[in-house]
Amino acid sequence: MTKPAIEDVLPLSPLQEGLLFHALLDEQEMDVYTVQLVLELTGVVDTGRMTAAVAALVARHTSLRAGFRHEGLERPVQVIRSRVRPPYREVDLGGLPPDERPAALERALAEDRARRFDLNRPPLVRFTLVRLGEREHRLVVSNHHILLDGWSTPLLVGELFTLYRQHGDPSGMPHVTPYRDYLAWVAKQDRTQSEQAWREVLGDVCEPTLLAPADPSRRPVRPRHHTLDLSEEFTSALAARTRGSGLTLNTVLQGVWGLLLGRLTGRDDVVFGGTVSGRPPELPGVEHMIGLFINTLPVRVTLDPAESLAGLLARLQKQQSGLMSHQQLSLTEVQSLGGWQEGVGELFDTLTVTENYPVDPSALAAEDPGDPDELRVTGLVGEDANHYPMSLAAVPGPRLHLRLSYRPDLFSDETVRLMGGRLEALLRAVVEDPEQAVGRLDVVSPEEHRRLVEEWSSGGDGPRARTFPELFEERVRATPDADAVVAPGVLLRYAELNERANRLARLLAARGAGPEKIVALLLPRSVDIVVAQLAVLKSGAAYLPVDPSYPAERIAFMLDDAAPVLAVTASGVTLPQGTPPAGLPVLRLDDPAVTGELAALPAHDLADSDRTAALLPAHPAYVIHTSGSTGRPKGVLVQHTGLAAFSAAVAEGFAVDGTSRVLQFASPSFDASVLELCSALPAGAALVVPPPGPLGDEALADVLREQRVTHALVPPAALATVPVAGLPDFRSLVVGGDATGAELVDRWAPGRRMVNAYGPTEATVAATLSEPLTAGDGTPPIGRPVRGTRVYVLGETLRPVPVGVPGELYVAGDGLARGYLGRAALTAERFTACPYGGPGERMYRTGDLVRWTDGGTLEYLGRADDQVKIRGFRVELGEIESALAALPGVGRAVAVVREDAGATG
Repeated sequence: MTKPAIEDVLPLSPLQEGLLFHALLDEQEMDVYTVQLVLELTGVVDTGRMTAAVAALVARHTSLRAGFRHEGLERPVQVIRSRVRPPYREVDLGGLPPDERPAALERALAEDRARRFDLNRPPLVRFTLVRLGEREHRLVVSNHHILLDGWSTPLLVGELFTLYRQHGDPSGMPHVTPYRDYLAWVAKQDRTQSEQAWREVLGDVCEPTLLAPADPSRRPVRPRHHTLDLSEEFTSALAARTRGSGLTLNTVLQGVWGLLLGRLTGRDDVVFGGTVSGRPPELPGVEHMIGLFINTLPVRVTLDPAESLAGLLARLQKQQSGLMSHQQLSLTEVQSLGGWQEGVGELFDTLTVTENYPVDPSALAAEDPGDPDELRVTGLVGEDANHYPMSLAAVPGPRLHLRLSYRPDLFSDETVRLMGGRLEALLRAVVEDPEQAVGRLDVVSPEEHRRLVEEWSSGGDGPRARTFPELFEERVRATPDADAVVAPGVLLRYAELNERANRLARLLAARGAGPEKIVALLLPRSVDIVVAQLAVLKSGAAYLPVDPSYPAERIAFMLDDAAPVLAVTASGVTLPQGTPPAGLPVLRLDDPAVTGELAALPAHDLADSDRTAALLPAHPAYVIHTSGSTGRPKGVLVQHTGLAAFSAAVAEGFAVDGTSRVLQFASPSFDASVLELCSALPAGAALVVPPPGPLGDEALADVLREQRVTHALVPPAALATVPVAGLPDFRSLVVGGDATGAELVDRWAPGRRMVNAYGPTEATVAATLSEPLTAGDGTPPIGRPVRGTRVYVLGETLRPVPVGVPGELYVAGDGLARGYLGRAALTAERFTACPYGGPGERMYRTGDLVRWTDGGTLEYLGRADDQVKIRGFRVELGEIESALAALPGVGRAVAVVREDAGATG
């Protein structure tokens, strides 16, 4: 038997190259590019006529006889056979009982969809007639998408039934323009000019726009579909608005898809795929050609919040119109012209297409409608797919039909349902108010808004605001003989600790400490600093903790910036030379004169008459210095207002009670030290002061074990160095200060309560707490807001972003800091008016990117700027780069964060 003769060898069209790549990539999997069209037929089918019609159809069009070769070739080609076996067969289900036929038909259709085409062996189209009864049939037309586009499908079906009526005789049918003419036209286009046009549009795109979650397996999955059929009235109004604005429906759909994509990814510059028809009008007969002409190319939409919706759509249409004569490049070629890094992968993972195909109803109608045996098409259903996780198809008509196709393993049905509603809402905005600013368009429904802004955002009401001395003294009255502070060789009961703090508070008040004043504490982790913190708070002043191990320059800056009325230290504390500065009164706790003076003072609790003014919850409690966008440390002034709610929240979240022993781990200059104070003393627990020296590795494990510590807050960097075994008493662990990885949770969560805490210094320590973490659950969330705190995840225009969408985290509520000490302008910039609170309420812009999960918890994603955290310190990489660039001999500098394996410094 001789091999079929080769009629022609042709190159591939731009999209054919991409489809061939995907077919070869997934040779052992389901081929999502197998297209199936099922036509419902009534009447009698003449097998001979149908076979002849199929044979004549394939003979008329060279594209239907193409096979694709790539092995051993520099570039793949399509080989046109001069003849192929007519791809027609029949399946008879008419002998089955009537109630079994529907299921049998579904099985037959599923089996047909699962049959892969061998792209080397044409034809890549097949026709299957399924007999269900004497006058009831289904004609199944299946093809590989590499052969035909959507425009070609109704042409193919129309020609098939014309040939059927003519017994396979093509006489009188339109002349067929060969597919090679189209390929020749593509080859003649000016590639240099087209490449430049695409560079102008995409040249500065530096990263892909990806909507779907990561999919490492990339296994093909049959998509699901969510459809919307807009009303005739609304479809008519949309068409009128579109025509009146000089826009196309495709522009409007791509514009609103870009808007939606921007809202769902938290970006103001998005790229997605757009399907273009690819049929050049200058090619004679192109409208009747059967083959693959479409192409998938990037559509870029940049979003300016101040621009009107109408302005955005007009600008997009102008951009896309300018690219119409440059649509013959392949997607791979276009992507190579952009500014993103090579190897990033796909530029987008969503696709849009407007299906406007030339359907001729007369070609499918019966010649004699009155004859029941006359063959006619009474219905049709199409099944196609693509490799994109999400795509939007629009079918114009009296009622605009929208279809969202999605991978069910990557998107939930509810997520896609919400997307459909958001898409419809944006289309209504086009009709009802196209002049509104893009930044004012909201894709969050009223129901979602209520959940995001009223339910999930609030940690609930906390107890009434009280000062920390009130909280502590209430505990003293309840458990005066319980252990309060435990240190090597030292044990203070609650009553003893209270008396020491009261005497020191009176001495501080006599030396100028009081409400709205600041007292600096230049003390390390110690019993002394616990007593001093309580004493300053009891005096009504705010304490400024200064770690004595800090560089002299930083200590000097902190003291100068806060302008304390007094500094408290001890002669045993070694301070850098020149600190404290001259002129600042210094009280040394172990000075014999001071100890004598303290012994003579009353030990009972202070009243407002013992202070320089009445102490209120609105007065400052402490000042913590933190770095920021300028690199200059700034003092955050935090009031007593949120301490009662926070103390209650940590006692509940960390399960602290009177039997607990809480480790004093944090440097005094970190607000984590406030958490240790608030979790221990108001709850009646013991605060365990470790021996002097660094805490990490085996040393920290020894302290936890020997001091029978039950509760501790340990930053992830330190926790990673500690062996987990042999800690029988350690039952509650808090991690915070930096992002926590899943591996730490897997190591430390089993056998104890482990909680992830998040909070900026500009709030009362922690703004959110997670539920107890479980090993194996992946990266831990940062949880929900604590009592008395509200959090909002907002977009660029301060509107709530949908669930799962990155947004910037804002914190509000009683725990919010007063602001930055002595820096009113910066305070006004970062502490802005809260649009979701009462009159005069503020919220703090954290600069952290987060997203809501479906369950109403927060996931931390990173920073909205170039700031990073290293061991809890905020570091501005831009400032490091500027400092390096200023050095002699340095032209340019780049700073990055690098974690070396095994580094413990």
